[in-house]
Amino acid sequence: MPSPSALVVLLGAIALGRAWFGVALVAAYGVGMAATLTVMGLLLVKLVDRLERRAGRLAARLSGLAPMGTATMVVLLGAGLALRSLITL
Repeated sequence: MPSPSALVVLLGAIALGRAWFGVALVAAYGVGMAATLTVMGLLLVKLVDRLERRAGRLAARLSGLAPMGTATMVVLLGAGLALRSLITL
């Protein structure tokens, strides 16, 4: 996922003449982000399993709808941002 803050850090390090330090900072940022997303995904998988065991059919229905709901939200937010940028042109 592109990160504007990582780009700013890299460009700032290049401007200071420490390009390798900037690369190291961006790599550390990427590793930290990957670790965070991995842990959150594993926790979510465990929580869904527990919910399915406890709530049965309702949890199964909700976990089945979750991908469609998140995809719909991403599309709506993307369309809203695109529309907002078109209006400002």
